[in-house]
Parts: sequence; C-alpha cells; structure tokens
Amino acid sequence: MSADETFPGDSLTPSSSTAPAASKGAECLSTLVTPGDTDVTVLENVWIAMADDVRLAARIFLPKSAQTNPTGAVLEYLPYRKRDSYRHRDDVAGPFLAKSGIVLVRVDIRGTGDSDGSMVDEYMPVEQADALTVIDWIARQPWCNGNVGMRGISYGSFVGLQAAEKAPAALKAIVSTCGTEQRYADDIHYRGGCLIADNFVWGMQFQVIMAAPPDPAIVGADRWRALWQQRLDAAEPLAMRWTEHQTLDAQWRSGSIRDYEAVCCAIYNVGGTLDSYLPSVTRMMERAPHVPQKALIGPWAHKWPGYPLAADHVGGPPPGADGVPGPGVDWMPIEARWWRRWLLEESNGIMEEPKVWSFREDRPAGATYPHDTVGSWVSEPEWPSHHINKRVLHLNVAGLEDAAGPETLLTHRTNLTIGYANSSLSPSAEPSSWWREQTRDDALSLVFDSQPLEQPLDVMGEPIFRIRVRSDRAVAKLCARLTEVTEDGLSHFLCYGLLNLTHRDGDETPSALIPGHDYDVQITGHFACHRFAAGSRIRVALSETWWPVVWPSPELVTLQVTTGASMLELPVRPTKAGEEPPFGIFRNRYAVPGALPGPYLEPMADVEITGDPGSRTFTLIGGGGSLEPGRKHIPEINTTLGGMYYLRRSIREDDPNSAEIETEAVNVYERDNWRVKLRARCLCKSTPGHFICSQVFEAFEGDRMVFSRNWEKEIPRRLV
Repeated sequence: MSADETFPGDSLTPSSSTAPAASKGAECLSTLVTPGDTDVTVLENVWIAMADDVRLAARIFLPKSAQTNPTGAVLEYLPYRKRDSYRHRDDVAGPFLAKSGIVLVRVDIRGTGDSDGSMVDEYMPVEQADALTVIDWIARQPWCNGNVGMRGISYGSFVGLQAAEKAPAALKAIVSTCGTEQRYADDIHYRGGCLIADNFVWGMQFQVIMAAPPDPAIVGADRWRALWQQRLDAAEPLAMRWTEHQTLDAQWRSGSIRDYEAVCCAIYNVGGTLDSYLPSVTRMMERAPHVPQKALIGPWAHKWPGYPLAADHVGGPPPGADGVPGPGVDWMPIEARWWRRWLLEESNGIMEEPKVWSFREDRPAGATYPHDTVGSWVSEPEWPSHHINKRVLHLNVAGLEDAAGPETLLTHRTNLTIGYANSSLSPSAEPSSWWREQTRDDALSLVFDSQPLEQPLDVMGEPIFRIRVRSDRAVAKLCARLTEVTEDGLSHFLCYGLLNLTHRDGDETPSALIPGHDYDVQITGHFACHRFAAGSRIRVALSETWWPVVWPSPELVTLQVTTGASMLELPVRPTKAGEEPPFGIFRNRYAVPGALPGPYLEPMADVEITGDPGSRTFTLIGGGGSLEPGRKHIPEINTTLGGMYYLRRSIREDDPNSAEIETEAVNVYERDNWRVKLRARCLCKSTPGHFICSQVFEAFEGDRMVFSRNWEKEIPRRLV
C-alpha cells in the first residue's frame, strides 16, 4: 500500500452529471457521474454488525432500479475513511458503477473511519474474517442478487486477494490494482530481502491514518471521544514492528496467498511499470491459471489507470491524479463491463478480448512529461505468452554478447552515492519522484553494454539476471538495473532487481556469505514492456548498494563478478506495430499551458552535498513543514482535511552506518469546533549489529495534547 493513495490532501472533485459512455477509442470518453444523479441513491451510513457486535460503517451507492430489481454488488474495503479522506474517489467510482447497474459498498475496516474497534497493524486475522462477514451480509441484502465482487487499489487490492484465497461462495470476481498477494516479496517493507526506506515512510503515514477518530456526526457527539481513545490506546510502533521481522515469517505470511489452487473467482489484474507492486500482476496469472484472468499494465505510478476528470477541470493534474504519467486509460467503463460479466452474467465480450494489454514504452515516462509517454499499446491473447522467447546475453569483459567469453573477475566496491536517480520504489503522481536518467549511477557501477542494435528489439516480461558473485563480507547486496543507452549517450531505466545475497536460497532462513566463495544467484527483474531502438545499446549495471532506496549493508563490501559465467535473459517479443485497444485513452491531458517537466536529466537536483571529498554527506529531503498545501475542504460534510509529510535521508559516503532516515506524518480533521490532529515521527539509524529506532506518536484535540507515546529500541540486524 502507499500513502500516496490515501493522503488527505488528495482531491478529485465531481461536478458533471453525465451518464457513463460506452468507451472505445479516444473519441468516446466517459465523464463523471455525481452522487446527485437521480438514477443513483446514496446511503451515507449503514451499520454492518460483526459476530462480536462490533459495527462496521458503510457508505452505499445503489442503482435506482436495485430496490425492485436486485443486482450485483461490489465491496471496497479500506482503512481510509469513506466519510472524508476517500470521499472524493468514492464519489467517482460509486455513482459511475451505480449508473451502470452495479452497487458499490464502501466499508471502513474495523478500527478505522467510522467503524467500531481499534486497529494495531495491517491485515490482521480479525480484519480478514470481517471481510467474509461483510461479503455474506451484502449477498443477503434485498438489493443484491447474491453475486459480490471486490475492487481496490493498494490496500484494497491486498484485501481482495486475501478474500479470493478464502473463496467465499458469493465472491465471483475481484479487481486487483497495484497490490500483491505476497507481502514479504513485494510489499513496502522489504524487497529481495533488503530493508527499504518506504518501510519507515509508510509506518508514519499509516500510524496517523489508523488512529484518526470517527466522525461525531456519524457515531454521535457522546461516543466519538471514547472510540478515539480506544484507538489511541492501541497504538504500537509500526515501523519498529516491521523492522523486527526481517525474514519471511508469520508476520508476512498472514495476508499472503499460500494456496493458489484455492482461488476460484475471476481476477482483473491492473498495474503500472512505475509501481513497486507490479510483479503480482503476471505472477497471479501464472500461479492461478485455472481461474479467468485479465491484465492491464500501463506506464503509471501507484494509481488507478484513469478516472474521468470533472467537465470544468482546467490546468494540470489535480492532487491524487490517476492515469499518470500518461497516457491514461478510461478505466471505469472497463470495470463496469467486468462486473456486468461476472455479477450479472452478461455476455459482453470482455473475456473474448486479449488477456493482456500493456503499454510498450519507447522512452521512460519522465523523459517526455507532461506529454504522454512515447510508445504504443500491445496485447497478448494468453499469459504466459507463447509469442515471447528467451534471449540470453552473456556478461563478458567486452560487454553483453550472445556467446560466453572467458571467465574473468571484475571488482566493484560499495559506493554509497549510487541510487539517487531512483529515489523511491513507490513513485507518486509527482514527476520529481519518478525514475531519472541513469548515466551518473552507471558510471559508479559495473556496466555491461551490448553492441548497437541493428534492428529495434521489443521485450515484454521479467528479465532475469544470473550472476556469479563473491563477496569479502558475510553480508552483501546486489542491485541489477536494465537500461537502454540511446545514440545520444543517455541511459534510460527499464527495470531493476534486488537481492540481499544472504537470501540467495530463500527468504525464510538466510545464511551468511563465505568470504571469497562464488555463488550463482538469480535476480528476477520487474516486468518491462519496452522497445529498444535501432542504434541503441542494451545495458546491465550492477552495484552493491542502492541508497537511498535500500538500507546499506553493515560494512563496505568488495564484490567480484565472474564474467562469462554471468548472463542476462531477456523476454523478447516479436517486433510488431502497436494496436488500437478496445478502450478509451486519455491522451496528453496533463500537457497543459504552464505545466513543467520533471527533473529527468538531473538525478542529483534535490540532493544537498556537504563536506570534503571522501567524507561528504549526501542529504535528500522530501515533503515540507506546512499543512496548508495539503488542505482540502469537503463542502458536502463541511469538513476540512489537512496533511503533511516530511522525509529526510542522509548518509556519509565513507560509512554505511552513518545512514539515517527521519520521517514524519501529520493529519488534521476540522469542522466548526471539532479539530483534531495526529502526528507521528520516526528516526532510524544503525550500527553493524543493530537498527536504532525511535518513534513518537501524538494526538491533539484543538490545541490540547490528549495523547503522547514514545518508543525507543535497538533491533538486532539479522543479515540485513
């Protein structure tokens, strides 16, 4: 999950009242349907009782006809406050689906929003059990025909996949967008056995989300404080808890799919090539081939493919924009067709269309923004595709070659300044968070280039890096990047793979490296759909570290890679022209007058460098100290939300244990005399043997602090 999807400052204001269009081609794009449409009934709050008498709060969007003609219903089950923080998104999806004949039921997870109870962590067993109770409740309502779906992005994708494995009879289909069914492998905490910075960022953002109070207008002026106090008292140091669980253990198995055969509902998988959760899209299709599945992969960050904007919208993308970087896809008509097929058994042809649609990028998104990413839509009738073949390129002293060259040792020493061209594994809608041109990082890495390509080369799938490597330390990491070097010398990022080498045989029981011993390791890169141009070179860049994304190894490391015995496997697709997809495309909708490009050619633009060469300190700061830019007023409920985050990452280039991550999140909710604020802050440092963490969590009513808790802990490093 990502706070980018939940931050209270997001806004997308509905204003037009147009029925959803049948979307095919850019000339026929949908527009917003508002909650005030006469064909849509909105139930602002409905209570759903759990077995222990805890009540979950729901906001329901009903087709007018559903009262007399029961229809299919879709559950979106989230901790992100259906009353206020997520209202703007629900007010797009809910009316659109209702106008299309499908009910949307938005439910606050136990202990969040207006629901009873408290929440201590993500995806707890009681939360998963509640989801099944809600599905059963929906199926028994007079407006439901007994068929239920689940939709969601990020957290909503996780809970949908979790429910799919439990296979409740009423659950017929899900839409899984930017999420994963394997929490240790792909979530926001670890990647390839490496601790990533987003663990601490999300820890603070989720802390203030979980502990926010219910709305007095819903739960009652006489109850809200007691319910809020229950949540505050349950607060635990999330980032610390996650940092303690450094291997694949029960913490991460809970909420991960273990039995793919148990899944029996249809799945629409949606992902973006800038999003860190992309591996789940194709993995679900490969591991659960027995259920009907489709996939849509665009050039996007952690976003829906594209919601319609208000008819009167002008200017650049609103905060929380979808389908960014462009081109976006007119998603809601696709989703409506999906639900009508699986919940109403409508023969509308959606399953006869290609199983996979992906945007083939000719250049990374940041290179052309605010204009759309350059490329074309392509499809595959099945996945895995028989049209895609493996091409092996050997990492030789002379570069990437078809035949293996002599086995030679090449040496690379940890450089803690590599990685600023990729400052996050979870890019947001903000272009400065996207991956940038790689030449600077390449120059500090082990680099292997092919000869210039005589013809264009298309890849579609997950590249695999097979590397023979040795280390002079017991703990070391390996980061592999795949780029296209164009004739102008620029290095354009395609994908990456990460591996903590102590996890070479699995994530459950890592084992220390034997210094000087050769290991043959496999690193699977993220899905790429890309065209290398004629005249370009294919590049593999290897490094031991990838700060500020990954926490460095305990000591500086010298790696040696054996050329001739190391190779790259590319999933090569026959070079074809692009295709016209059966859905609408939002083209260049953010390329408006005054829109500025991102710092694509300036990987160090945001980095402050101080000190003398050899012992310089590199500091990267994101966010800010003011709530004002994140303020948003919701006139329908006369409520103002505010949000702020701050992130500082610093390191001295000669000492991996100088690394520091400091992050803070603040959320504010205001209406008349009701004013509450929540603040969470975390600082993490390290020694060779421990992570040293401190956290602070505070809550205010008006100007008065009503809750404060501090935690400090030294957490043993377990080969991280």
